[in-house]
Formats: sequence, C-alpha cells, structure tokens
Amino acid sequence: MSQCFWILVAAGLLSSGCGLFPEGRGSDSEPAYRMQLADSLEREGLFQGAARQYTTVAEQFPESSYYPSAVRRAALMYSISPYSARNDSAAYRWYIAYLSLPLKKPERENVRVTVEFLHRILLLHAQIAQIYTAADSLTVLTKRHSASLNADSRRMQELELQLQLARDELRKIKEIDLRLSKSRVR
Repeated sequence: MSQCFWILVAAGLLSSGCGLFPEGRGSDSEPAYRMQLADSLEREGLFQGAARQYTTVAEQFPESSYYPSAVRRAALMYSISPYSARNDSAAYRWYIAYLSLPLKKPERENVRVTVEFLHRILLLHAQIAQIYTAADSLTVLTKRHSASLNADSRRMQELELQLQLARDELRKIKEIDLRLSKSRVR
C-alpha cells in the first residue's frame, strides 16, 4: 500500500513539473526513473498510468537507450488495458513507431500481424460508429413517420365521422323530401 502511495506521489510530482532529480542529472537518469515507475505501475495493474509513463519516455527521450523498450511497452499497455481503458488507436500508433525501429525478422513479423489486427479493429470501430449513426437517423425518421401516420389516422377518423354525419343529414333530408313529395301528390 505504501509503495502505491509513493508511486502516486512521484507521478503527481512528475505531472506537475516537479522533478525528483537535481538539474544537473545525467542524460539517462530521468528516463530510467520513469521506466522504473512505469514498470511498477504495470506490476500493480495500473496499465493507463504505465502507458502514460512509457509514452512520456518515448516522446521526451527519443535518443535514450530506453526508447525502443518504451515504445514497445506503450503499445502493449494501450492494447492490454481493460476494455474500458483500452486505446486501440494509441496502441496502433505506438506499434507503427515500433516497426520503424530495427527489429529481428520474427519480431517484425509478429508486430506486423498485430498492426494489421489493430488496423482491422479500428476499421470495424469506424463501421460500428457509422451503423450506430445510421440507426439513430432511422430511429428519428421512424418516429417522425409514426407521428405522421398517427396524425393521418386521427384525421381520417375525423373525416369518417363527418362523412357519417353528412350521410345521416342526407338521409333525413331525403325522408323530408319524400314526405313533401307524397303530400304534394295527394
């Protein structure tokens, strides 16, 4: 528990711009510290925090010896986070960056397959979003048409009632006309 507290304190200090190292620090001391912090966050299951730390190392220290590992771990953290925290587009971005590094052939092929799967996932997410948008539009149109049909149905009932009343009036007028014509004939 105290380890987690100190990790959060360190993360807070780093995010607010306060460093834990003096200004004259060595070139690899901050990336080394951030990598250790990211590793401990990862061990604790705090994948989002770990991903942010790996991303920071990759973005701020591209010339450090930690860069390849930070890129690979950032891609991995974004792709293995629990579903609600998962970020496929960030994972895709970091795997693409990792592919630009010199890799051994088997590892390069594994990363290419992962990139292809993530690309397909991103396309499917886009298609799902389009389907939801279309479904929402259809729902709105269905409600409009339903309201229009209901209004038309009520109007038709009103017209049928008026027609019935007119028929009744016409029948009464015919009866009166018949009586008048019979009375004239007599």
